[in-house]
Amino acid sequence: MKKPTPGNTGTSCYILSGLGADERVFDQIDFGTFSPVFIPWESVDPEQSFESYVKQLCIHVKAENPILIGISFGGIIAQEMSTLLTNCPVLIISSVRERNELSPFMRFSGKIGLYKLMPVKRILKPSRINYWLFGTRTHSEKKLLDQILADSDPVFTKWAIRQITNWQRKEPVPAKVLHIHGDDDHIFKIGNVHPDYIVPGGTHFMTVSQHKEVSQAIQNALEKLAIRNS
Repeated sequence: MKKPTPGNTGTSCYILSGLGADERVFDQIDFGTFSPVFIPWESVDPEQSFESYVKQLCIHVKAENPILIGISFGGIIAQEMSTLLTNCPVLIISSVRERNELSPFMRFSGKIGLYKLMPVKRILKPSRINYWLFGTRTHSEKKLLDQILADSDPVFTKWAIRQITNWQRKEPVPAKVLHIHGDDDHIFKIGNVHPDYIVPGGTHFMTVSQHKEVSQAIQNALEKLAIRNS
């Protein structure tokens, strides 16, 4: 991750990474004049409610007039956090705004509880399926993905899959939300979502694989959200 450039606006952006991931997926992202603050995933009880966990993470937001950024599952969490933080603006990346933007299979699997049968530990191991889903193409991208998945907590991963597939939001949150998405995302298909910025050839791993294009889109979106938030 690149440090903010001189002339920092003072606007803090609180960032939630993807499912089981961490700030490594933002290592090459340039946030321009904005100050990124990463919110780490905290351990979860398998029976903890989604609402309880969202409220738990809100404690990390200390700044006035913050902007929340979430990638993938982090985007879902960030939007729900905004409802508890005076509807602060949100930037989502490779994510969805509401339940209907999930694929029909995801929604169906949530209804029948398919997550209960998923071999999570096996899913977190290196595989061609993971490389295809995330869109990793080079050796270095695959190696980073393998490391991230290996460091993921199986309990949290299974809990998060349950929350994604059972997310009940039927309409967008009241907050201003901007959305960056790649048109080659295999997890959240471009045909199901309505992004404000489309990254040509962008995959679910595009903060790594296409960090220059994504950095520019992030800076543009944050400038718009900061103006609305001032």
